[in-house]
Amino acid sequence: MSIRRIACLLLLAGSAAACGDDPQIKACQDGRDPRKQLAACTKVINADPKMGEAHNNRCFANNELQQYDKSLIDCNTAIKLDPKNASAYNNRGVAYEMRGEFDPALADYSKAINLYPKFATAFANRGDVYSKKNDKERAISEYRRALAIEPSNQIALEGLKRLGAR
Repeated sequence: MSIRRIACLLLLAGSAAACGDDPQIKACQDGRDPRKQLAACTKVINADPKMGEAHNNRCFANNELQQYDKSLIDCNTAIKLDPKNASAYNNRGVAYEMRGEFDPALADYSKAINLYPKFATAFANRGDVYSKKNDKERAISEYRRALAIEPSNQIALEGLKRLGAR
């Protein structure tokens, strides 16, 4: 799984308790193999189209497989089903960023941070977008904010190294 695109497979406490031992749901939550995750999430969604976290996890898997148009569809559905899902905004931001749509990516990363102010990966992802927009100062600031929350965040560490900052 690419550290670059880690979007935090967050489970809400309520949904985790409801999952029980269902192997399809567990496979849908497991991001180690995006192809298996994609297949499992599709089965979960077919059984319950209103399971927002399954759409979010399938969005993540599609991002890993570089299927960004498909990612956007699932993230949009996840957000529609649960507008407070910070992970879905972050995942959608990744899809936009990888498509070169930096302004919508920044908006989604910012929304993710507004919903979950300690979302280190969203800060680091926002740093990557600023770096791609050649705004080195803002990129460094975002990477440092990510590291203040999560000192081992690889996206931020790699970003600072790439920019020649500490």
